[in-house]
Amino acid sequence: MKTQEHSVTRTPAIDLYCEVRGEGPAVVLIPGATGDAGHFTKSADILSDEFTVITYDRRGNSRSTQGADNDDVATIRAQADDAASLIAACGLDRAVVFGTSGGAIITLELITRHPDVVRGAVVHEPPLISLLPQQDGPDPLEDVFKLAAADPRAALEVFIKLNSSPTALDGLDAATRDRMFNNAEQLFSKEVKSFLTYQPNADALRRSMVPLTLLRSANGLPFAPVTNGWLESNLGLEEKIIGGHHAPYFDTAKTFAEELRPYLRALI
Repeated sequence: MKTQEHSVTRTPAIDLYCEVRGEGPAVVLIPGATGDAGHFTKSADILSDEFTVITYDRRGNSRSTQGADNDDVATIRAQADDAASLIAACGLDRAVVFGTSGGAIITLELITRHPDVVRGAVVHEPPLISLLPQQDGPDPLEDVFKLAAADPRAALEVFIKLNSSPTALDGLDAATRDRMFNNAEQLFSKEVKSFLTYQPNADALRRSMVPLTLLRSANGLPFAPVTNGWLESNLGLEEKIIGGHHAPYFDTAKTFAEELRPYLRALI
């Protein structure tokens, strides 16, 4: 299996780095925080025996450019438009899309804005923080964000371990880890606010008629039952449970790929 590397021009000012593996029905994998295609390298290799798997670095992260409009760089709308442009640039009318964490939020917005390019979608633990009830007591992420102001790379390490397994980073190759930590400032200074304030449009998602599968990890985000529950009740879905933590594609990539496979297959 050979991986083809491409640079896709989204606009005259933005180039998206992407990788294409395998043959068969097209599947686009959208990463969450740190936005690197390498999140999925091992899983994409496994799934490429059945699908054409497309992974990419989100704008402003790793090998993709940011563009000149700093006000637009991190909006969920712009990220969703990027994903639609990527599908078209790969010569596809439609694709099945998998989005995880922040990538799941982008997937929801992609369905809202560009339902015609999405054959079906799998969303995994979108952190829809804006839908959570107001909580008393300290926010576990507050200290991370304070640390990020002084040392984004240190804050990222804490953030990843807080939101996934303690050994999550051990499952990634050194080059991917380096790129991810280089993206720390992008995450904390430009992206986090957009992700934390995003509110999905349930009416638009229903009108899209895009088949949608909702996943939650057995040991995933502590609030995922609540946020996934909102999608269940508003969209008439029933979540499915997979193994691992919030980012199983990091440290249990083989198991994750095989658990994801039937859900992708069902949307083809």
